[in-house]
Amino acid sequence: MHRENAVFRMETAKGLAALRIHRPHYHSHAEISAELSWMAYLAKAGMEVPAPFANSEGELLSLISDDRGQNYVVDLLSWVNGQPLGHSNVPLAYSEIELQTIFTDVGQNLAQLHNLSDAWDKPKDFHRHALDKQGFLGETAAWGKFWAASVLSQSEMQLMHEARKLAAAQLDTLVNQGADYGLIHADLVRENIFVDGNRTRFIDFDDAGFGFRMFDLAVALVKNRDEPHYQTLKSALFGGYKTNRKISASDEKSLELFLALRDFAYLGWADARRHESSMAPRIEKIKHNTLLTVQKFLNV
Repeated sequence: MHRENAVFRMETAKGLAALRIHRPHYHSHAEISAELSWMAYLAKAGMEVPAPFANSEGELLSLISDDRGQNYVVDLLSWVNGQPLGHSNVPLAYSEIELQTIFTDVGQNLAQLHNLSDAWDKPKDFHRHALDKQGFLGETAAWGKFWAASVLSQSEMQLMHEARKLAAAQLDTLVNQGADYGLIHADLVRENIFVDGNRTRFIDFDDAGFGFRMFDLAVALVKNRDEPHYQTLKSALFGGYKTNRKISASDEKSLELFLALRDFAYLGWADARRHESSMAPRIEKIKHNTLLTVQKFLNV
């Protein structure tokens, strides 16, 4: 599988595993080590997530070089059984009853992930990025400055700046109301939710970091808004989550904000990759969809 990192299925003495070759210059050695330590903790605590294997030197990370001298960070993770929930722009292949069962389990698992993360005594050198106000809207935004995307016209940039200002104000209010914040997966799109019968499992913690817990719920919903059974799966997701963890009224009301922030961030991410062959045909559609979100967000 080749998305952001390159992932290969391998047979090992310990069974099936996923060999992951990290793309250069995205995360530091320390950040990848932190990701692996979190996954190891979650797996030990009972969650069915990829768990890192140590190499022959007892390290979780290895360094390799290609014939051009480019260095890559490599790790080996336990294999997770199941199939992706779905793929972007392809209708989900499940009945309404099946979706209710699946998203109830997703919600329960996500609440467990948040609960375990709050209880974890993190290593002192633990370092991951923050998807806070600065992480979404600052000059060093984690996924790029969507409001200054090169594919935008001047008038479109102005709309984006207005949306950025409104989102910043809403985040300030949410923080003042005591928003639930801590370690999050941050990328629970369809491809990263594996379905195995009635059970679901999460993979790909590459974008994980500190952030608002409602963002995790928003990402699990964002690509499903056009599904005919969206309200059912949304209710199931929140219902499952609430069986294991409370959601404050102010947090629950912030869902639309985080759905919008996910769309905004996607434009910044895509614009940074606009010259890649796979992105060129998609960037205009992504821009179009983001502008629709902005207009709805601003009520214009």
